[in-house]
Amino acid sequence: MVSWWSLLLFGVFVLVETETLAERHEDQRDLLLQQLMSRLEKLEADKGRSQVAFSASLVTTEHETFQGPFETSSSLVFRKVTTNIGNAYNPETGVFTAPTKGLYYIRFTGSFGNSNVLNAAVLKNGENMFATYNTVGHHSSDSNGMSLVLEEGDQVWVVLWASSSIFDQSRLSTFSGFLVFPM
Repeated sequence: MVSWWSLLLFGVFVLVETETLAERHEDQRDLLLQQLMSRLEKLEADKGRSQVAFSASLVTTEHETFQGPFETSSSLVFRKVTTNIGNAYNPETGVFTAPTKGLYYIRFTGSFGNSNVLNAAVLKNGENMFATYNTVGHHSSDSNGMSLVLEEGDQVWVVLWASSSIFDQSRLSTFSGFLVFPM
């Protein structure tokens, strides 16, 4: 026979174990909640750095504008900014500076100037990444683009090589890029 003391002790044991399990579940729940909040804060902090896109055309006027040919190579400054999410493109210098490490897609399109030669390149920190070269003729265009892994602070710009020229009127010659994904 089971005594009432045994039943009472068993009941106290079950009650203590139930409270201990509840405390463990509450501790686990609190830990999971802290981890989720930490991840959410990190995502919110990274949100601004992971939204990067720019697009600019060579001139701000709607009139025919020619640049070049020059005796030496010359950096191009695309002054009419259409998009600059993240403010990583500088329309005063023509330089895009990567705000975060990631895979970026960069594109350059140029219309031929009065030399009938378009010879331009996109440089990353001064190194030629890709180029366009064409001699088709007046008011033709050429374009090229590439995915580039950029480190935070890497700089990308367009250079027009010596003896060539470029033309713009209403966004015919453009320099654009965007962050595909951060790394």
